[in-house]
Amino acid sequence: MDETRRNLIKGMLSGGTLLALGIPGITQAASATPILPDNARNCHLLLGNTLIGEAFATGARAACAHCGHPGQDELATFQLGDELLINPRRIADFLARSHHMRWVAVMDYAHAAIFTELVRNADGHLLALGSHTSISNADAALSLRHRWATASPVYSAGGLLASTLIQNRRSFSIVENFLKAPFHDTGLMEASLPQFSSYSSADQPATHLHCAGVPLPEASQLVGWETSVSWDSLAPQSTASVIEHPQFGNWIEMTGYAVVAAALGVGIHQEACSQRAYVHRPGNRNLDHDGLAGEQFVSFVIDV
Repeated sequence: MDETRRNLIKGMLSGGTLLALGIPGITQAASATPILPDNARNCHLLLGNTLIGEAFATGARAACAHCGHPGQDELATFQLGDELLINPRRIADFLARSHHMRWVAVMDYAHAAIFTELVRNADGHLLALGSHTSISNADAALSLRHRWATASPVYSAGGLLASTLIQNRRSFSIVENFLKAPFHDTGLMEASLPQFSSYSSADQPATHLHCAGVPLPEASQLVGWETSVSWDSLAPQSTASVIEHPQFGNWIEMTGYAVVAAALGVGIHQEACSQRAYVHRPGNRNLDHDGLAGEQFVSFVIDV
C-alpha cells in the first residue's frame, strides 16, 4: 500500500471531508438504489485482519438475533485475514460470486482502500462507509468518534448507535453525511431521540445537530462545524420513547450491533436531512474505553 494514498484515505475518513470523494461511482449507484429486501435477508459479515474483529462480530450476531428477519437468526461470517494484501484477485472473484448479497465488512484503513477498489470493480453498491475511532488522550472532550458517508438516511446506523451508546453512558460524537437527502414528504422522522436536544441550522435546515450533556455551541465545535451558526429547535416527538438494546461489553460490540441492525433494515430516527450529528457527554466525564483505547477501523455496508 502506497503510504501517501493510505494517509489520504485515512484523512478522508477521519477528517470530516466527504468520505465518498474517492468512490463516486459506487455511491452514485447506491443512492439511486432502494433497499432490496432479498439482500437484507441475505446479509453476511466479512472480517478483515483487525484485532477488533471478534468484538464487532459479537455485536453483529446480537443484531441478527435481536433484529434479524424470520429465518435468519444467524449471521454467516467470513474471515479475510491478510488475503486482501496477498491475493486481492481471489477476493475479487469472491465478490463476483456474491450477487444478491448484502455484506457488512470491517477492516483497517490500509485494507479498506484496497477493498473499496474491489467493490468498485465488482459494480457493488456502497450503502454506508464508516470510520470509528477511540481517542486515547485522557484530555479528550469525547472518547469515541464515528463518521459515516451513507447513501441516504434509510441506511443510517447513527440513531441506533447513539441510542446504544447513551444508554451505556459513553461520551461520543457521531457525524453522518447523506449523499442523497430525501424529500420531506418521505415520512422520515423530524425529531430527536428523547435523550437529546435537537436543532436544525437556520441557514441550512437540512443540517441537524443533536446534543446531550454538551452546550450547543460546544457540540457544533466538537464535530468541526461552524460555531457561529444560528440554530432553531426541533420540537420533540410526543411518541418518542427510550429504546432498550441488548447489553454489550464494549463500544466495538455496540458499533457492530448498530451497523448490522441498520443493514438488516432496522433503522430508528431516520430524519429527512442531508447531514446530522449526535454529541453526548455524561456528567461524570468517564472516558472508559473498555480497554480499547486508540482503536480505529472502517466499516462497509455494500450490496453486490
